[in-house]
Amino acid sequence: MIHALTFATYAITLDGKPVLPHARAAVVGNHVLLPVRALGNALGADVGYDGRAHTITVQRGARVATISARGAVRIDKGSAYAPLRVVANAFGMSVAYDGLARTIALAQRTPPAQAAPTVIVGDAVRPPLVVTVSPAPNAHVHDAYPSISARFAGAASIDPRSLQVRIDERDVAADASVLGDQVLITPRVALTPGTHVVTISGRDITGAAIAQQWSFVDTFAFSTAPPPARFPVSAIWIDRWVTPGTNAFDVYVQGVPGMTGYVGVDGVGSYFPLQVYSANAYVAHVFVPNGVNQPFARVAARMTFPNGVQQTIVLPQTINLTTPPIQPTIVTPSPVPKPSPRTVPTRRSVDVPTASPSPPRRNVLTTTPGPLPRTPAPLKDTPSPAPTATPNVVPGATPAATPTPVRTRRPLIRRTPSPSPTPT
Repeated sequence: MIHALTFATYAITLDGKPVLPHARAAVVGNHVLLPVRALGNALGADVGYDGRAHTITVQRGARVATISARGAVRIDKGSAYAPLRVVANAFGMSVAYDGLARTIALAQRTPPAQAAPTVIVGDAVRPPLVVTVSPAPNAHVHDAYPSISARFAGAASIDPRSLQVRIDERDVAADASVLGDQVLITPRVALTPGTHVVTISGRDITGAAIAQQWSFVDTFAFSTAPPPARFPVSAIWIDRWVTPGTNAFDVYVQGVPGMTGYVGVDGVGSYFPLQVYSANAYVAHVFVPNGVNQPFARVAARMTFPNGVQQTIVLPQTINLTTPPIQPTIVTPSPVPKPSPRTVPTRRSVDVPTASPSPPRRNVLTTTPGPLPRTPAPLKDTPSPAPTATPNVVPGATPAATPTPVRTRRPLIRRTPSPSPTPT
């Protein structure tokens, strides 16, 4: 008889600390089935499914267990649900169940206490190592790029050539730094929310082996998940925290050799070329001038790969880009010189002889004029008329009319002397 599945929310803890506070568990009859993959991801284990053999493989650290997908195990919408004790045995843990509080408590099975081994180096006896890690085991960290470190107190300086560092089965030894007996790592790729396992191994300069493995929980999640970086770009990051007043910072891009491109920043009107930093890394030196006020500036990189394909990557986080204001430049106006008076060249005058005016035109009398109002003065070169004898007048007789003589005028001709030349 197959019972129908019902689902309820349960809180799952590990050693008293919450692992899945709101786990979606299946209830069949009086049995509680746990989601195998969700619990494995929370505990840092790898969960695989073989459809042909109908088996579920769980690997946590060096422990590998197999769960049969038949019988009490139920599959719903691609998720496998297994009974409490089957899952606990697969992860090598003990389990306790509180039905009223809907709490499932998992606990690590502690092996019997053993004395710490004593390391002998040559003729000297070295005490056991004291390892201090950060973040602490099973700690909750709210940072996509947490600072991870491990110190092996009591060991000699660590040999960087033998160092191996892995985060969730991803080799990050190239990003690790060695400082004496310490190993420092800052992920270049944002960690996803969930449990992450850190594994460090190697040797010190005396040849003694060092090793440490622990896990922590990252609770940081982007409001908008950053798009996955496509090959051949593996990482892009800013080398420092950009605070108000920062005028320069570097942007690093990790990718294939032979790549070219540039970096652009909001509020900055220039582009900064990517320069070769190492075999597969590039750096752009960004300079921010004064007078920029961009509290939520974005940083983007435009890259061209050797095959000609172009790709633009925008960093998901923004930076507060604020630089000092530009100081105004006080310019003192210089006196304007007065224009000098312009010298007008003197033109040489040339006296051109003019034609002599024509004599005035006189009217020629053709008819007998009437009585003149007055007697004109005699003309020069004109002979005076001869006196005329006055006839005797007889009283009572009518005098005879005396004819008036006709007078003609000669035109007056004036001679104008020729002009004499004026010396120039």
